[in-house]
Amino acid sequence: MGIVYNTTMSPTKTELVAAWLAKQEFYTGQGAPKLESVGGFRLEDPQGEVGIELSFYADHSDTSDVIYHVPLTYRDAPVDGAERYLLGTSEHAILGTRFVYDAAGDPIFIAQARELLAGKATPQHRSESFTADPRILVRGESRGKDAVIIRKPVAGDPAEAGVIGIWENALGQDLSGLVLRTA
Repeated sequence: MGIVYNTTMSPTKTELVAAWLAKQEFYTGQGAPKLESVGGFRLEDPQGEVGIELSFYADHSDTSDVIYHVPLTYRDAPVDGAERYLLGTSEHAILGTRFVYDAAGDPIFIAQARELLAGKATPQHRSESFTADPRILVRGESRGKDAVIIRKPVAGDPAEAGVIGIWENALGQDLSGLVLRTA
């Protein structure tokens, strides 16, 4: 899964996320989300079967500066028992039908996030194949702990242990903050 394909998906990831996000308790926007992808990174599935992408979106539906963190997994078949986490299906121009999940309900993401916290998984660049992203950092004592997704990350230097992610503000400047904390 180290390959990042420069191709199309229909519906797009952003379209699937926007429809799903509007129904989530943590969504604070006004009306339908108007999302812009502003950052992210990937994790590798050791078996090479599941795509894992931790994505950051700015919502332009209002004047707030809220960033949403939406980890996703992409699979070629549905996950038994994970129906409530399914955002939908998308046709990938190269790989065919992909089942797109909120990664919070995907056991491969849960395991790889734990490996990331333990220093055993390397965060990958979101748009370059086989390229580590050294800007993604693990802070504090996090070995042996589970990861909790921070759905609305805030830029700043956190006191908590976890994973520091990077996203862009409206001026194209990099901001960073805690995106996964330890359980």
